[in-house]
Amino acid sequence: MNISPAVSHKQLSVALALGSIAVLMVGLQPLLLGELLAQNRLSLEGVGLVAMGEILALGLGVVLGDSLRSRFSLRAITVVAILAASGMDLITARNTGDGALAATRALAGLAEGLLLWGTVNLIVQGPAPDRVAGVFMVVQTLGQALVAAVLAYWVLPIPSTSSNGFVFLGALTAACLLLVRWQPTRLANQHVQQTAATTFGWGLNHLLLLGLVFMQLSAIGGLWAYLEPLSNYVGLDAQNAQLLISGTLLMQVVGGCLGIVLVRRVSDYSLLAVAAMLLGGIALGMYFSADLGVRVFLVLCGAFGLVWLMLTPFQVRIALQLDPSGRIAALVPGMQLLGCAFGPLIASQWVVGENAERVLLVSTSFSLIALTLVGLLRRCPASKHVSFAQKVVLVVGASSGMGRGLAVRLAQEGAWVVATARRKELLNDLQLEITRQGGECQVSAVDALDERAAAGLVAEVVERYGRLDVVVLNAGGAPALDMREMKAADVTAYMRSNYDVVVNYLFPALEQMSRQGHGFVVHTNSLAGFLGVPLQGPYSAAKGALRLLIDTCRIEFGGRGIRFLSLYPGFVATAQTANDGMPAPLEIPEAAAVEHMLYAMRSRRWDYLFPWPMRWVIRLARALPKSVTMWVLRKQLPCVQTVDGRREAAVSLHKTG
Repeated sequence: MNISPAVSHKQLSVALALGSIAVLMVGLQPLLLGELLAQNRLSLEGVGLVAMGEILALGLGVVLGDSLRSRFSLRAITVVAILAASGMDLITARNTGDGALAATRALAGLAEGLLLWGTVNLIVQGPAPDRVAGVFMVVQTLGQALVAAVLAYWVLPIPSTSSNGFVFLGALTAACLLLVRWQPTRLANQHVQQTAATTFGWGLNHLLLLGLVFMQLSAIGGLWAYLEPLSNYVGLDAQNAQLLISGTLLMQVVGGCLGIVLVRRVSDYSLLAVAAMLLGGIALGMYFSADLGVRVFLVLCGAFGLVWLMLTPFQVRIALQLDPSGRIAALVPGMQLLGCAFGPLIASQWVVGENAERVLLVSTSFSLIALTLVGLLRRCPASKHVSFAQKVVLVVGASSGMGRGLAVRLAQEGAWVVATARRKELLNDLQLEITRQGGECQVSAVDALDERAAAGLVAEVVERYGRLDVVVLNAGGAPALDMREMKAADVTAYMRSNYDVVVNYLFPALEQMSRQGHGFVVHTNSLAGFLGVPLQGPYSAAKGALRLLIDTCRIEFGGRGIRFLSLYPGFVATAQTANDGMPAPLEIPEAAAVEHMLYAMRSRRWDYLFPWPMRWVIRLARALPKSVTMWVLRKQLPCVQTVDGRREAAVSLHKTG
């Protein structure tokens, strides 16, 4: 929420600079702690303890800042934090011993947390906080890479009995005093919206997501803290190991930018699952390839850096999907910091003398746990607080079947339903049922094949309600059709009855949603849209074309705030399919299909195939060689008499209402 319009671009720039300094040590830990390790002032076992202590204190510093905001001005807190952080850096430069260094870095972490607290608050109160937060992630990482390069080339090679790296960090932090004059004196009072606080409720999916974030960053943090000593095992000298840290930071920047690009084009859960597998594979690769030379290790380090920052956009996106109030999303950075601290702590328990190779196995274990949590999170029910109350919903094909059932359920939630189909009498029955239950429903009998009539209905909806929030494209269907007995005109007509009826409503709806800057398109496709199905050739062709059309719409309209969901039902028992004479293995009731549709709409998926046994049948059919799939399908073909008197003989894999 944007409370204070007084945050200028100059103040925001200063905030980004101070925040980048605050988290500088998080990225420089391998270098600076490695320097202390090389000077025998810190043990290998103590590396994890010192790293964990500072990151935990950084998180506590953010909490401390929030408690001090009413007592002191932002400038006063910032000045004290800069002086304290700089002083602790200079003391660290001469301290020796695991305990003393852990205490000193913990105090430095508290001061750094105060600086980070001020930055986060100014970002939230400034213009476009979501975009600026993304910029902050990239800026801080670039700053870490730049400072790491300076340390590796010019600072750390200088012989000294004290830590030149921490002296340099202390001087850099102290120089930030020059920026305080451009900070606002005080933060604007910012109150959390009461509605968000009262409607929020913890769910299992919230805990699974936070646990996933924690485990993924534990895997990353444990490996990152020991990256320099690990690089020594493969033959890198001290300076080249330090340059490797800088290069890995640059790969993080690339990964962060790549994550921003992919977040609208790749499934959130799939990417997090792939990332967990990659992180585990990278750690195992480092463990088993120690004797393969430097090049393999460098490639694995580059991949490690690439994955790191790529995760954040997807973690935040899922958090906002599960909890639109943003409370869970606000906890994601905290869980990331805790994970970065917990990973080195656990890893330190597996270090034996100068041997840190077992750290890689610890990181792999965290990645496997993260992968398990992704699977559980994906199957966890969506938040019960996702509601369609007071949403304007146009349901196409609502006179019977799944469309009718969905219209009734949405109206029961408080949605303002506009139902359309060809059969006026069935629409009137639907309207009567909904209004008797206290819901709101408008009906309009329109032939979906009439492009002008469809566009006119969308215009009427907008004129009545002022917007269109959701459109459910549920029109279409076809009887059993044997193409061996059809003409070209028949095929075209049946394809139009499944393709045009969707397109005629889709594009007027997209035009309106583009103007209003938001919208949700739900398309009822079919599992038959994934492969050629006997006795459903025109139907399968139309559904396959619509599958690709919706995928392209995701790319071209995704930047306009429009979300797309494709539903792929298997066999559904409806009045329309009751007597069509087609086999229906694993058929589910109409009410169950409606529950699946609502589940998918609440969980904000891109594609949803149901029921799950049919989903795996289709996946298996697509994975098998085409010759095998065709052989199985031909076995089910009904026999027909050919021109020369021979008899040919498959089964339909889909029917829907």
